[in-house]
Amino acid sequence: MRRHPYVLVANAQETLLPKLEFLCSIGMSRLDLARTLANNPIVLMRSLEYQIRPSYTFLKKVVLSDVKVVDIWKRNPWIFRGNLFKNVIPNIELVRELGMPQSCIALLLTYYANIVMKKPDFFSQLVGEVKEMGFDPQRSSFVQAMHALSGKETTWKLCQEAYRRWGWSDEDILDAFRSHPLCMMKSGKKIMETMDFLVNKMGWQSQKIARSSRVLGYSLEMRIIPRCSVVRILLLKGLMKEEELNMNTIITTYLLPD
Repeated sequence: MRRHPYVLVANAQETLLPKLEFLCSIGMSRLDLARTLANNPIVLMRSLEYQIRPSYTFLKKVVLSDVKVVDIWKRNPWIFRGNLFKNVIPNIELVRELGMPQSCIALLLTYYANIVMKKPDFFSQLVGEVKEMGFDPQRSSFVQAMHALSGKETTWKLCQEAYRRWGWSDEDILDAFRSHPLCMMKSGKKIMETMDFLVNKMGWQSQKIARSSRVLGYSLEMRIIPRCSVVRILLLKGLMKEEELNMNTIITTYLLPD
């Protein structure tokens, strides 16, 4: 009510209830519905027949399931109140023409809908920039690169400054980005703490991390430190040799339980 007082004058039975019933019918729980509408109540003032239902139909056609449409709703409910024909549909058609598969388009809509809702001129420029950097539209890394570059004026610069403190050149940063685009979406604190542990405590060369930037995507406390602690014990006991170490393998390999 504080965010959108006009909800108070809406007809409860004819305007609000049909929308709530429709959203529940596609798998939205009442708790999730309450949370999202508390932050985006203006959705309730959009037409069910001309806005909300067509948005749902289009999204389901792209992501192929109600579950994923609900995920989109929970992450980006404002997509249900925007003009799909103005931005979203032209942008989706652009990446389709480039050969982006359904799975990557679904990823783009589910996790990065704010990018798809940008004006086509901005979106087209962003796609062109990602292509020029050598990313393949048929791979999910293309979508991740779009996400990283869309905030280039803010997060990118902060990450760039943090990596340069560890001696990375512009080429090192680009190599790291091409290997793992989300390495340019980390906080400065996360970068500094992870680099400090890997370089100063584990003795790995900073430039080698640039070529294995995927390691920067893992939790320092939950993954990197525990695994590296085991490695250090093995080294001390002579059960592993220094030259046998492969940082990328140690940190990124998925370990199945016995």
